[in-house]
Amino acid sequence: MKRKNITLSPLGAILSLASTSFYYPGSQQLSLWGYVLLSLFAILHMGLLYFVASKLSKTQVGEFARGSMVGLNTGWNALLLYYLSGSLSLSILVVVILLPSSLLSISRNQHYHTLISWFNWMLPMSIFVNIPGLLIFLVNIFFAPFGYLHPLLHGIRLRFHWAPHCSSITIYGGLIRPVKGFAGLNMGNFIFINPGWQHLLRHEMGHLLSLAAMGSIFHYIGGIDENYLQKHYWKALAEYFAESYNSSEDSVLSMWS
Repeated sequence: MKRKNITLSPLGAILSLASTSFYYPGSQQLSLWGYVLLSLFAILHMGLLYFVASKLSKTQVGEFARGSMVGLNTGWNALLLYYLSGSLSLSILVVVILLPSSLLSISRNQHYHTLISWFNWMLPMSIFVNIPGLLIFLVNIFFAPFGYLHPLLHGIRLRFHWAPHCSSITIYGGLIRPVKGFAGLNMGNFIFINPGWQHLLRHEMGHLLSLAAMGSIFHYIGGIDENYLQKHYWKALAEYFAESYNSSEDSVLSMWS
């Protein structure tokens, strides 16, 4: 599929956005178990879309599923913000900003990258990644003064990215390093990179963009796919999307550039 082709992704986004109305009616009267079941259904819903988008990538069906993930996450964010703040205007703003990421002509725009990465700080569906990221960041900072005690603590370096890059806080080195020998780890707006692997920064920023557009459920499903389901981790759908911010290809999988 050529880069300039019009895909079914926007249609999937619009229809999926409409489907999120299912998650709101009567939800205020749910019991604890009701919320648990609703959350499990949301995970299965996103998981099914991820599976279709992964298995049928570079096809119109796969593109429809990719857009559906964007629409689903957009709707969830809008509903949660409305539920938490009571502001319809804020919910509409979320839709206006996030839904266009289903369009390749917009998702590949550098100014749009800056916009949604900043917006990601306030998105409810990104909090489940950003909060653990903040905790990891704070642990690293807490142990930084004890760097003379162990080599793992040596050489902590912080970078704050604002524009034209994605809005993120990057920490190089420290006590907490990417697990399983990975050289980089993205936890939303917090990025952790092992010294010597600075070239992974744009890839990890790609994960940040995907988190903003498709949410924390997508983020964690992608992590499971990468670590446990794929023989080669770079063949996970979430990895293709993230890497596209670092190096584009002539494919719809090049979501961010």
